Amino acid sequence: MNITNITKRVMLATFNTSVWRARKFDTRATEEVEANHDAKDIGRFNKKLLTEGATSYKEVCAIANRARAYFDAHSLDYDQLGVRLLPTDIYMEVADRQRQFQDEFNAATAVFLCDYPRLKEEARSALNGLFDEADYPTPAELAKKFGMRLAVLPFPDASQFDIALPANVLDGLRADMDQRVLGAVKTANDDLVGRLFEAVQHFANRLYGATNVRLDVADKVRELSALLPKLNFSGDPALTRILEDTQQHLARYSGLDLRNSTDLRKQVAEKAMEIEAQMAAFMGGPPPSAMSEAPAPTSQLFEMLTA
Repeated sequence: MNITNITKRVMLATFNTSVWRARKFDTRATEEVEANHDAKDIGRFNKKLLTEGATSYKEVCAIANRARAYFDAHSLDYDQLGVRLLPTDIYMEVADRQRQFQDEFNAATAVFLCDYPRLKEEARSALNGLFDEADYPTPAELAKKFGMRLAVLPFPDASQFDIALPANVLDGLRADMDQRVLGAVKTANDDLVGRLFEAVQHFANRLYGATNVRLDVADKVRELSALLPKLNFSGDPALTRILEDTQQHLARYSGLDLRNSTDLRKQVAEKAMEIEAQMAAFMGGPPPSAMSEAPAPTSQLFEMLTA
């Protein structure tokens, strides 16, 4: 694996959203509950500052959640909290989609801010004696609590690491950085394969011995088969082969194709289990989250193919 090529094909990325929580810890209400039950430190009373009918607020939160889910799906695990890997092959696609999310988020936030005075009065009535004016920020303060931002940084490159330290110390630091790069690539590739493993396993289980097949049975595998090659920034030959096999032998079939042919279902299910075994071998074993769903033949096939 050429580390220099790796550092040119992937970036570090963070995606942050901020939304007003619309909840508040109420000390007085907590003390009243404790007094009524003659108990201490039994819980905390957190009140909702908006009613269930605050649809404009819910829409802002929903867009933020969708944007986060999209970013997570189109990036890979990295060994640092809050940071993910974003391959350059997919950067433009992700950046364009996140700009769309940003526009949606800003528009929905503007609607909510206009609606805020009315929602506050609804909450005043609903909360009754629990309403406290101090819990509610001013419109100007509230506007500052909403935001969305995608940021990228270069991936660590030991060859570009040149600081004022003795040569032997600097060489040691560079060697350590190279090892961290290799570890990060493994983490990312295991994340990629782990996602596919779970989808293929679920796919095989739905086909194995099935007499009736849902039309959406192949959708997740087909979706990942289109996405994951864009995330394969390391170009690992074994990983590339797994992705190609999935595309050729599984993703090419629709749910309707599989529903209409018992022989095809059996053939595709068997191939899916072979690809499961390839993925398990790549990762050194099935991911823990997939163990509970694995059918008995899968482990036998894995042992046979990896013996």
